[in-house]
Amino acid sequence: MSNITPDYDAIVIGAGFSGVRSLWELDRLGLTARCFDAGSDVGGTWWWNRYPGCRTDGEAWVYALKFLPELLEEWDFTERYPTQEEIQWYLSRIVDRYDLRKNIQFDSEVKSAHYSDCDNLWTITTMNGGVATSRYFLPATGITSIPKEPSFPGLKSFKGEVYQASTWPEHEVDFQNKRIGVIGTGSTGIQVITKLAPIAEKLTVFQRTPNYVLPAQNYPLDKQKMQDVKKNFAATWEIAKVNLAGHAVKHSGRTVTSVGDPKEIQRVFETGWSRGCYDFQLGTFDDSFMHPDANAATADFIRGKIRSIVRDPDTAELLCPTYPFGARRPPCADGYYETFNRMNVQLVDISKKEIDVYENGIKTASGVEYELDMIILAMGFDSGTGAMNKIDIRGSKNQSLRESWMQRLETFAGVLVHGYPNMFIVCGPHLPAGNQPVSLEAFASWIGKTIEHMESNGLAKIDVSKESMNAWTTHVEEVWAGSFLAKHAHEQGSWFVGTNIPGKPSRIMFYFGGIVNLEPWLIKELETQWSSMSFTPLEGAKNASRGVPKQMNTVGGVHVTPEMLESVQIPLEADKVGMTVAGKSNFVNATTAVYIERAVKEMRRRGLSPKQDYRVHWWKVMQDFVDSEEGQRLVQEAPSTAEGLEDLISKLGIEGEVIARMGPEIVNILTGKTHALAHIMRGDLLFRVYLSDEGRRANRYVAEYVKILTSQRKGIRILEIGAGTGGTTSEVLGLCSPNGEAFCAEYMYTDLSPGFFNTGKTTMKKWEHLLKFKVLNIEDAPARQGFEEHAYDLIIAANVIHATARLTETLSNVRKLLKPGGVFGLVELTRLTPFYNLTFGPLSGWWAGVDEGRIESPLRSPEQWNELLKQTGFSGVDLAAYDLPGPHRHSCLLLSTALASETTNGH
Repeated sequence: MSNITPDYDAIVIGAGFSGVRSLWELDRLGLTARCFDAGSDVGGTWWWNRYPGCRTDGEAWVYALKFLPELLEEWDFTERYPTQEEIQWYLSRIVDRYDLRKNIQFDSEVKSAHYSDCDNLWTITTMNGGVATSRYFLPATGITSIPKEPSFPGLKSFKGEVYQASTWPEHEVDFQNKRIGVIGTGSTGIQVITKLAPIAEKLTVFQRTPNYVLPAQNYPLDKQKMQDVKKNFAATWEIAKVNLAGHAVKHSGRTVTSVGDPKEIQRVFETGWSRGCYDFQLGTFDDSFMHPDANAATADFIRGKIRSIVRDPDTAELLCPTYPFGARRPPCADGYYETFNRMNVQLVDISKKEIDVYENGIKTASGVEYELDMIILAMGFDSGTGAMNKIDIRGSKNQSLRESWMQRLETFAGVLVHGYPNMFIVCGPHLPAGNQPVSLEAFASWIGKTIEHMESNGLAKIDVSKESMNAWTTHVEEVWAGSFLAKHAHEQGSWFVGTNIPGKPSRIMFYFGGIVNLEPWLIKELETQWSSMSFTPLEGAKNASRGVPKQMNTVGGVHVTPEMLESVQIPLEADKVGMTVAGKSNFVNATTAVYIERAVKEMRRRGLSPKQDYRVHWWKVMQDFVDSEEGQRLVQEAPSTAEGLEDLISKLGIEGEVIARMGPEIVNILTGKTHALAHIMRGDLLFRVYLSDEGRRANRYVAEYVKILTSQRKGIRILEIGAGTGGTTSEVLGLCSPNGEAFCAEYMYTDLSPGFFNTGKTTMKKWEHLLKFKVLNIEDAPARQGFEEHAYDLIIAANVIHATARLTETLSNVRKLLKPGGVFGLVELTRLTPFYNLTFGPLSGWWAGVDEGRIESPLRSPEQWNELLKQTGFSGVDLAAYDLPGPHRHSCLLLSTALASETTNGH
């Protein structure tokens, strides 16, 4: 066995629900991990499917992750069926909450995954040529991530706009006064159609196969409902686990046959219809999907509804499916059938005629032409195996997974495949049909326990026996074959069996027994010490180096580590009043929260509006904070009496001065009666903020690094961007040159405003022989401002880069000033706290990034800075030193190296 050290302990593919859940599990185990995702942010299918109207058809309270209780407590969904945007925000919140974003490499589609029997390693190769190795390989690719490709030869000739719903663009699309054609009436098409019908000038729907579309009966979730959801969450989840489709609907105990009475059957259906979607599917009669007569009664009821809703009888009949209910997955949407009563909506039946696209629109084989300005393709997915088959996955002895699955789709419990050691499928074929997050929890937990067993016992690889895989696969096939729907699903081109994709073998992709019947197969393995598995001892194989991401020991050619900087002892005001730094920070934010809450209440009580400029954004952030659980918690932690509050503020040093001065003025600043600068600049308070406990540690880290660098490298040139009042400069000069001695060849002191230079020259007269003062707007090309490009060894920017409008352009300009191999020292706030919201929120520069999407604050996390730096000619984050430990941290020093070429690094 080879003694090669892998790059990571585990590699995950996909940053959707299953990828995020897997990353957390690996992080819990202390393993290094890298996740590759083709998208530009987390979400998986919820990143790509940004089409109008996109939302879940699973209810919010079970379309969620539940591995830690605070996930539920800290998040409130706003609707019964969350929108794509809300789900994507939710997943983003989780990766940031648990510091997982640093492990994800976006815009990186995986090309191949090959296992080496010699090294017991997986080698993952991306489309852009990146290569990484790991012991464990976790495809979390999802079951609906590969769109079905359109097969219209004339598509390229169309002169209008063409959009594929499942790869919807990020930019806004204008639908007003457009003649729009939608091809496809599955879940996606139905959501698009319902959303665009009121907007389009003309909407033409091309339907090959009608669907049984159920009403969603969506509604907003008020505060009381969310409290009920949280209170009953555990019980709700257990109901969903027992339900064969994973939804929080109790099986009714009724059958159509046992009820018998047609009026009572009708009443039960009507009740289910009024409750919507899965309450109708799963909560009316338990034999709707099992017995042909019960299924016929269900189908007849829905067809009756269609005919009663759609006024044109011919259109109604075209919308009525003739196949059994459930042979294709029933979508849900509010108002779908009502859409066809609109004068601007036309249904075109293409079940018996082929269509193609021509320069002006869509035409049928019989010659009928439909002129269009826009075509939207909503043609479904290559589901189940599509995502994994797209990757060239090769296991032991170079066997191809794609070719193996062409012969027979085989897994063990949807998690392992014989002959593919250490490959744990998190969300793929043989997943229980239905609501995936409920199943995902069982899968991810079992995978975590299995890997933990291997790590604890020095086991290099795991492989499931062929017999166990065959037993499970046969069980999946027999459960499906026992349903009378199996034959109809094949005939109707259902994605359940893959017949929606031309040339794809008809195979049941999913397990129709529910997680309630799958999980015992997994539990049995735990109880019998993985009796169906074979393990190989670790012997000479190596784990990856611990710590994600790996931090370099040298930056700029000198040895430096985060620990060297973070261990520096700095005299702080907190010491004088007997507080810990973290304790003081919490008090600062709690007292600030009191003033913010008072201001919000006063604005609302008096019906006041903020001045219609950047203050609109500040006002929204303050309202959101006050209405949040975090905001209320902080308010509760502050003294309840005026005397107590005043006494506490008096102990908070410079931060207390800011709170006492700015807090009472919030309403006046918001409404434009006064300006924040009039208060924050008085008595050099803004300057002193950077010397406060809240602001000083990261500035000191810069100084410590400069001292290390200049002690080993002589004659370097330093440039500071946005030096302003000189808070950071003073820290650097004071530490590196306490008596004014030369420690560098030049220190270029720059700022956008020359007004700061006189103060700088006065306060730093001791170093005048080193200092040069020059105006620099880092948002513009430095060369045009008289700066020499590639001339500086070190550039410092303390709490200034976030205040620029376009971060990538700003960072590119910084790169132009640095020599190749030069170092960029970036001090940035990384988390919005109430105190910094009060201090900087009322200043216009704080909102410079609004047009770039930074609407809550201009701040970025270290992981986001890492990606931005890589995109602009830097190495990424070589070192990150934080101000405080764990959840209290909100400021840090990031060091990055200028690459030899200014081209982007792997993006």
